[in-house]
Amino acid sequence: MKESIANAYILNLVIVFVVIFIFFFAGSLTYSKAFKVKNRIVDIIEKYETYDSKAIEEITASLSEMGYRVNTSNKGCPERNGKTSLTATVNAYRYCVYEYSTTKGKYYGVAAYMYFDFPIIGQSVEFPVYGETKIMGILR
Repeated sequence: MKESIANAYILNLVIVFVVIFIFFFAGSLTYSKAFKVKNRIVDIIEKYETYDSKAIEEITASLSEMGYRVNTSNKGCPERNGKTSLTATVNAYRYCVYEYSTTKGKYYGVAAYMYFDFPIIGQSVEFPVYGETKIMGILR
């Protein structure tokens, strides 16, 4: 009887570690995807040196190819460092672009989101992944 209780305890311990490992694995996958999306948006903005209609078209095409999640919620972009987002409140994909000005030039901040869905309780949680472009217009 003593061995069966010990085996059940070890089995529960193994199950807990497997669940924790799955959570870390899922978290790293979603972070990696959001990081790739953010870097792709930053690259496109640096390519055009502004956030205009051409950049928006290329960003939308690129995100659809990457399989980024379509915006199903009507959440807008929050303010960041006192700046409002340049993206529309409701666009096809959920990302936010902010424009900042310095004495050397302007630069853009980009926030993409990583998602965690909990189907049993029907909740979805999102976390922003933020990055910035290089300063545009240096030495012109």
